[in-house]
Amino acid sequence: MGNRRIWGLAAAAATATALAAFWKPPGARLTDLSVYLGAVSGLADGAGLYDFTRGAAPFTYPPFAALLFTPLTWLPVGLVQIGWTLATLSTVAALAILVTRHRPDIPAAVAAVALVLSAPVSSDVKYGQVSIFLAALVLADFLALRRTPWHGVLIGLAAAVKLTPLIFIPLLWCTARKPAAARALATFAGCALIAVLALPGDSWTFWTDKVFEVTRLGHITGAGNQSLNGALLRLEVNAHARTVLVLAVGGTIAVAALRRAARHPDPLTAVIVLGAASVVLSPVSWTHHQIWLVLAALLPVDGRPWARTAWPATVLAVMLLPATALFSESRLLLAIAAAALLPLATAGTVRLERTLRPSAMITRPRQDEC
Repeated sequence: MGNRRIWGLAAAAATATALAAFWKPPGARLTDLSVYLGAVSGLADGAGLYDFTRGAAPFTYPPFAALLFTPLTWLPVGLVQIGWTLATLSTVAALAILVTRHRPDIPAAVAAVALVLSAPVSSDVKYGQVSIFLAALVLADFLALRRTPWHGVLIGLAAAVKLTPLIFIPLLWCTARKPAAARALATFAGCALIAVLALPGDSWTFWTDKVFEVTRLGHITGAGNQSLNGALLRLEVNAHARTVLVLAVGGTIAVAALRRAARHPDPLTAVIVLGAASVVLSPVSWTHHQIWLVLAALLPVDGRPWARTAWPATVLAVMLLPATALFSESRLLLAIAAAALLPLATAGTVRLERTLRPSAMITRPRQDEC
């Protein structure tokens, strides 16, 4: 099948996904986006950002995110819904192009089809979520800005909107890119300070109270939450033991992923490995958070040819099909495997970097410090 036809297939799949999201009446579409807009709209009337709920769903992000959403409230809701959906699908296409530049043996159109058909992207489109935008910011920072003075800024910005991307800042530090780590932290802190100045009361409420209320994030015992914490909740482990297990087991997996990522010469592999660890360690990892697990199909596998074929096939089967309906912890196990267990090829990715950077005649191991 020609490249144009594959892009056509991706466009058709994207159209079908968007139509499914817009099949509902206007007031019932993109429910998470509706929460963002509703909570921010209330600020003009003096309402508290974290007092708002729509269908028992509250606003859960840091106050800086509310500042970014504010201009959207100046437009008709229907127009915002259409624009948000188009921006989401455009970001998916851009993400496919970006990651396949580091995997030139995989056509961008094929990656786009896989992403559009995946459960995380479908969930992003259905609910009007921000997850795909945050993943794109992190990947653009590591892959496009890594040799620029702006390296680290997009990671800090993503973390200011939602805290999960903070996990990528230690990777900067551990790969001898301390200035980038400092820029990421400074951007995160600067955005938080802007929010404090603009929304002092809501900032105090979030950082001293709401940030610790995991139960505000929804029905976190459901199979849609594929974090380690979610699995332990489904097993009805008591709160104290669950906290200890998440910190011990989840923390160990995260540290192992950080070390693997810091030592690997390919930046795309490093980001995906640590992204998979974020799915495990986060208190809540909804389907739309799991974009890193779709990208795990791009991880270079060290092993026999059948293993290098079986891994992406398994990843796509788990992430494109309703796997959690058959086994509730399937995507959690996939995340653990990608973060800490999958044997990663090194020689192939070193050759890949030489292909991408022909002037690099000498390959030196990454100077990790973790």
